[in-house]
Amino acid sequence: MRPVRSVVLTPRGIGFLVAALACFVAAPILSLPALLYVTVLLVGLVVFSTIFVFGGHSNVLIERSFSPQVVAPGSTAKATVRVTNLSMIPCLEAEWEDELPAGISGDAAGVLPALGGSRQSDSRVSFSYGLQGLRRGRHLIGPLRVQVLDPFGLVFRRHSFGSSEPLIVLPRRVDLQPLAPRGESDAGATRPAPQHVGVGDDDIIARTYLPGDAMKRLHWKATAHRGQLMVRQEEQQINPRAGVFLDCEPRTQGTARDSKGIWEHSPTFEWGIVAAASIVHHLARTGYVVAFQTSSPAIECEIADGQDSVEDAMVDLAILEPNENDHDRPMKPERAAFAILGRIDIPRAQHWVHAVGGARDVHAFVAAGTSAAALDVLDDARWKVVTYRPNDDLNQMWSLFDGVIRA
Repeated sequence: MRPVRSVVLTPRGIGFLVAALACFVAAPILSLPALLYVTVLLVGLVVFSTIFVFGGHSNVLIERSFSPQVVAPGSTAKATVRVTNLSMIPCLEAEWEDELPAGISGDAAGVLPALGGSRQSDSRVSFSYGLQGLRRGRHLIGPLRVQVLDPFGLVFRRHSFGSSEPLIVLPRRVDLQPLAPRGESDAGATRPAPQHVGVGDDDIIARTYLPGDAMKRLHWKATAHRGQLMVRQEEQQINPRAGVFLDCEPRTQGTARDSKGIWEHSPTFEWGIVAAASIVHHLARTGYVVAFQTSSPAIECEIADGQDSVEDAMVDLAILEPNENDHDRPMKPERAAFAILGRIDIPRAQHWVHAVGGARDVHAFVAAGTSAAALDVLDDARWKVVTYRPNDDLNQMWSLFDGVIRA
């Protein structure tokens, strides 16, 4: 019944049927048998047009590609559609429209020119249009809808051709400002910290004593060997490390599946995605080796300084969904860690303290509405916590960590 329902009479076609009915009724009344021939002619044209639109575009191949196939939010991709008529019957000019999901915008409609039969050189045509990514995710574009009109303009039929093709929109990223580490001299005054702070293992070397250096920093073995006062000098390794962890538990993120099994939109979760993408990109750009992991098994990767590895992580984040199942392995301990959590309760806070317990410094974003008791659990673990709301500016929230990272 679906093909039958796809056939629609145009106003002209309806007029033809009304005229045919009028001629059929008037023929015996006016004693004009010729009106019956008119009736048959009008009905025959409508029937012919219906058969025509059923046969037109009955065997068409659709090929769709995107350039690029992965786009940043707000950026534009070009969709190219190639239509090939596989039937020996030519196809008349028709209107086309590509089905777009809610997270994609574009002018995906136009006129499809006439196509020759499969054995003719003009049996294939291609066209392009622009697409803009509005929301992160894996968005399915298509199928292609074609509206076929008969030559007399009496009937048209809506066809759907081809399958849907995915276009990936990356999560939004915010350029984060460098944080000023907390560093104090032995006299109690603040001092500049090394370039990479809060991460990596210290390599202790000795340097010549300078006026103002604290006596407790004297390196006695080097002093005895050199015959002059030497003090300990701490320098960071070339490749510092940090961990980034994202909570994907649906309850803490304030989401659930709807009647169709699709996750409801969660502003809290989307804020966390933006935060995770921005922190990972910021750390990798400044030379850190980033261990990035979600509470679910969806993402577990190590990101070194390289555009490819960062973009791979962004693609993973683009298609990330909430997940009830926690990772079956503990989080990889790093000296410094950044956790992006939802609205957690006491058991969830205890879970995260245990999971990231190997880190020396843990800096956490926690969603507003988290109970005071859960925050106390994090505070007892000496976490640095910043509470956020989904409409808060990430850079402002990030700046609240300023001066709390250990040198």
